Amino acid sequence: MAEPAQDLYELGRSALAEHRTADARALLVKAAARCPPDHLELSLRIRISLAWTVYDERGPDAALRSLSEARRTAHRAGLTHLAAAATVQIGTVHARSGDLGAAWRCLREVADDDLPAPDRMRMLLNRGTLASELRHFDDAVADLQSASLLARDLGESAIHFMARHNLGWVQFLRGDLPAALRHMHDAESLHPLLDLSVSRQDRARVLLEAGLADDAHRLLLLARDGQPTAQRRAEVDIDLARCALLLGRADDARERARAAAAVFRRRNQAGWHRRAALVGLLARPRLGAARRLWADAREAGDRGVALRAAAAGLMAPNPGGADRTDLTAYAAQLTRSPTVSLRLAGLLALAAAAEDAAVARRFLRRASSTLVRAQLGLASLDLRTATALHGEAAAALDIELAADLGPDALVETTERWRMATRPSPQVRPPTDPRLAEAASTLRKLRAEFDPAAPDAPTVAASIAGAEHEVRALTWGAPRAQPPLPGIMSAGALRRAARSAGATIVVTVRRGDHIDAVLLGEGPTHTVHLGSAAALIELVEAVHADLTVRARLGPAHPLAATVRSSLNARLHQLGQAVAAPLADRSGPLVIVPTRALTGVPWLALPHLAGRPVTVSPTASSWATGARTVSDPTAEVLTGPALELAAEEARAVSTAWNASAADALPSALAAADLVHVAAHGEHRGDNPLFSSLLLDGGPVFAHELEGLPMRASHVVLSACEVGRATQRPGDQPLGFTATLLCAGVVCVVAPVAPVDDALAAQVMAAYHEKLRTGVDAATALALATAGDPAAGAFTCFGAPWRVAL
Repeated sequence: MAEPAQDLYELGRSALAEHRTADARALLVKAAARCPPDHLELSLRIRISLAWTVYDERGPDAALRSLSEARRTAHRAGLTHLAAAATVQIGTVHARSGDLGAAWRCLREVADDDLPAPDRMRMLLNRGTLASELRHFDDAVADLQSASLLARDLGESAIHFMARHNLGWVQFLRGDLPAALRHMHDAESLHPLLDLSVSRQDRARVLLEAGLADDAHRLLLLARDGQPTAQRRAEVDIDLARCALLLGRADDARERARAAAAVFRRRNQAGWHRRAALVGLLARPRLGAARRLWADAREAGDRGVALRAAAAGLMAPNPGGADRTDLTAYAAQLTRSPTVSLRLAGLLALAAAAEDAAVARRFLRRASSTLVRAQLGLASLDLRTATALHGEAAAALDIELAADLGPDALVETTERWRMATRPSPQVRPPTDPRLAEAASTLRKLRAEFDPAAPDAPTVAASIAGAEHEVRALTWGAPRAQPPLPGIMSAGALRRAARSAGATIVVTVRRGDHIDAVLLGEGPTHTVHLGSAAALIELVEAVHADLTVRARLGPAHPLAATVRSSLNARLHQLGQAVAAPLADRSGPLVIVPTRALTGVPWLALPHLAGRPVTVSPTASSWATGARTVSDPTAEVLTGPALELAAEEARAVSTAWNASAADALPSALAAADLVHVAAHGEHRGDNPLFSSLLLDGGPVFAHELEGLPMRASHVVLSACEVGRATQRPGDQPLGFTATLLCAGVVCVVAPVAPVDDALAAQVMAAYHEKLRTGVDAATALALATAGDPAAGAFTCFGAPWRVAL
């Protein structure tokens, strides 16, 4: 009879390891029923394991009572190893209940030698995980590495996975996002046969810290799906609420947090209830509620919640002018957190509560520096731009305060927050063979994909999987911290503009309004361009008309209608964003905000024939100019482009250019690279924007870290000049990737252009460029006379040939 009970017990433990709580309970209850009375050790083991299911069903108090009784029985019987096992489980229950201090005290009582290898393995896993939560990082790494090795030796794949995954969690808590994502991805590559909901939730938390809120949201929904208990669903709901908060959906965040808090209240889960209440408070800060939560968390020793509650109290309206000195002192501790989002939250709270604007701006300068340093420490451009999401509120407050000080302060403030978009070339680390394999697989799948084929849905799913693998591997790439780039003062920018005979137009979003600060000849002043929402809608409408015009031949019955619609919308857009600049002559340098991404500046009738450069920052334009003597040039073409060969011949004639085999080698070898090919901008996944070359597609993410000699790149490819602007005006796309990698100037269209027109414009462009004029002037001359040609845009900084 004991053998069936033993077998059922082992099956029950396996079910627990795989998070199949209901199955585990059924198996363990059967094991208890079949266990002979004289098999005390097995009976105690079953009771200890059953306590976990009791926790999920009836809460921590019932589970702790059961475990305490089991521990007393084990002590009386002299079964030291089982008393230790019960102590481990008691500590785990305390941890799940949010009482980390009690949990840590329990597990520190346990000597490794008191447990057999399988139990020691689990104890090391739990103790290491708990040590990480309590910031005992060295202890955590030691325990988790020991657990991982022991699990591997024992053939316990589930524990091996969890230990490896939790090592990633330790790196997250240390503030090393790439290492965290790398370890978690490596753990997933073990393909454990268990429920991944907990690991998915952990990974989603790391993605949230990285600012990848949409990715985190998708992962959290997977983690929540099929959760068997209200407890686990509520735990995931807290993170879904945090995700909604980061995405600006405060009402959704408050509703989810409220529902989760109700679950924890019913289950007497004080620690979890505080966490849910905190998210609700962050969604709508109220001083009284913040003080109550702060006091409650302090009394319970819940430092993390106490610090965030204090910060929320500083963010709350305070019409009565209540003294918040105590909250200020507490919230200031957040500014020393290893977690970037918490440091930023602390600095924002201190700035919001400061009575003196100068003091507030000092905190906000620290916030921008904190964010930019964190961004520049990330090798992945995807992560670098996404992380800006955590600085959006601080940037908005900083800009509002700067606006009160005048246009110079406004320009310098926006330059600080956009600093991470400055060119930041790096040496690519040794290639991860998994990344090379995933990129090769993706290229093959994309090249062979036929949307009309019967297997199209299956292949599309494989493409999505390959893209996920590539992103995950690039996120984990290491990078040495580069020096913080400097920004130029408004006065220095003004002098640079005057020296070039240009006007710098720095656009800024304040609420729903878009303003532009003009620097150059004449007084620096600010002009209003319009509503952000209206401009976004108008830019999209213009893009749609340009797209339709490029796809319809001139003989098409609708061609005249489309042309008329396009001209009307271009005039309307020009009235909003170009007419206010009419009093300034000479070239324009546009530093766009998110609402103006994709504007075809040269297509606007107000700017026809006028040189325009679009630059991520004014400082990068002013400091990045390049003059090249006797440039070497290489040309690449793609398939299914009727006039590609003719366009390539025109470029070759202008520069004595040679044909290149591949884009990476061309970028490393030539000063000027011209690509005539079909292209695609992926708004949903900008780093998978691509050029379709004869050798297959080349994706934007493949350009990161490449050796880069090319200082000027011309992309005669549909809409690859477009960018997806993330918070903080962080552009992401094919052109933005080239600029960030160190290319000085890129010419590319922000909308599709008819193939014949593109070939004509490109031939004229290179003919003008070789005369010694700068790229923006050459493009303005080449596109004058046809609004559709104005989709071509000059990005970056001035580039010219020395004669």
